[in-house]
Amino acid sequence: MTIEDYARRNVAAGLERGYDCRDDGTLPPARDWAHIAARAVLADLNDRSGIKFAFDNIDEAVRVEIVETLAETIRYAFSARGTENS
Repeated sequence: MTIEDYARRNVAAGLERGYDCRDDGTLPPARDWAHIAARAVLADLNDRSGIKFAFDNIDEAVRVEIVETLAETIRYAFSARGTENS
């Protein structure tokens, strides 16, 4: 499996069962591409041994905040590309 295959799988997993899923099992629609990316990153982390259990038993409000903060970080990084030192 290539890294692109993993990325595709993570996006699909994030769209299906995003980390910001509500306690009642509903998943609000992603707001934009960065929200999808944030869910994909978290889907990847939740699938890694040694890490995934750290994401269990987190309050719904905190899960939502984590996804929103990560999405905003992704948006900022995209908008700042080429302006920061690499």
